[in-house]
Amino acid sequence: MDSPPVSPTPLLKTNETSVETKGEGRERFSSRLAFYFSAVGSAVGFGNVWRFPSLVFEYGGGAFFIPYLLALFLVGIPLLVLEISLGQHFQLGDVGCFGKIHERLRGVGLASIACGYMLVTYYSMLLAWTFNAFFASFRADNFWDQDEVSGTEAKEYFYQTIIGMDTLGDDQP
Repeated sequence: MDSPPVSPTPLLKTNETSVETKGEGRERFSSRLAFYFSAVGSAVGFGNVWRFPSLVFEYGGGAFFIPYLLALFLVGIPLLVLEISLGQHFQLGDVGCFGKIHERLRGVGLASIACGYMLVTYYSMLLAWTFNAFFASFRADNFWDQDEVSGTEAKEYFYQTIIGMDTLGDDQP
């Protein structure tokens, strides 16, 4: 006794202009430009903006640039091409793509979803710190208006005022 096939209902309906629906409810990008912006937005993170320049400065410029380029061309770009090509070929999400390759690979898709969840949780904290530092720079008692601020003072200001580590001891009796 086979039951009739049930058409999947979309869990999320969007009215965004960058995504359009074709066929049986599968969302697609409306243009290549929207796809490129989405791909760059997901690939460029805080590590590229904050961490990499500080490491280059700390360890002498080009010494860190060579391993960065090797990781980019040997790991980063091939994995990006693999992810995009699997998504385009199967027209499914992470779990579905790897499940179509082999049923036991569905865990790889689940792992990528778990990694995305962890990334979003700590990025929200980093964004809060960034906004806090940005708006703190416009206050009248701006720390950077002082003459000759040392690196130790700047680090202490960041940890105590921007991140708020001085409030950690308040919870203890």
